[in-house]
Amino acid sequence: MEDFEHLRLPVYIEHDLDILFCGINPGRVSALAGHYFANPGNLFWKALHLGGLTPYQFRPDETPKLLDYRYGITDIVAKPTRTASKLTKQDMVEGAAQLEETIKKYRPRILCFVGITAFRHAFQIHKDKVTPGLQEGYFYTTKDWKGCRVFVAPSTSGLNAGFSREERIGYFKQLNECKNQILKKDV
Repeated sequence: MEDFEHLRLPVYIEHDLDILFCGINPGRVSALAGHYFANPGNLFWKALHLGGLTPYQFRPDETPKLLDYRYGITDIVAKPTRTASKLTKQDMVEGAAQLEETIKKYRPRILCFVGITAFRHAFQIHKDKVTPGLQEGYFYTTKDWKGCRVFVAPSTSGLNAGFSREERIGYFKQLNECKNQILKKDV
């Protein structure tokens, strides 16, 4: 079994992105490949395209192209694990604090959590029901910045049995609609 927990994926981020995608942490397949959502069973790249966010289905090795479309990508925790359940509470708390700093520094218009669990861990919301979609209000506000909007998409993992393929793609279509509406308001 190949060691992978020391590997790290690059963060693709710039100031004022339209959308910053955020997962919990890289899995083994992604860490070994060196690219986000590299597991062939993951729906992320297909959902981006079918949701209208990219003109074709990117391959995981095309992750840097996200920046060309004003999108970025990161994780709450950089350390890869076989499953997110292998992360410690300390990993999540420290990662959430680092994510907050990153958001306040780079100021994306929308932060899209890829997975309800990622959203829960970022905000330490462990008991309340979370409904996917655009969350109410602005998040990560500062004295001189109104903050960003937060969108929660169901996990695109092939292991996600809580949402059908069509439902998960539907949330990426909603994300695209939200992005278009938010960009119109910002003009």
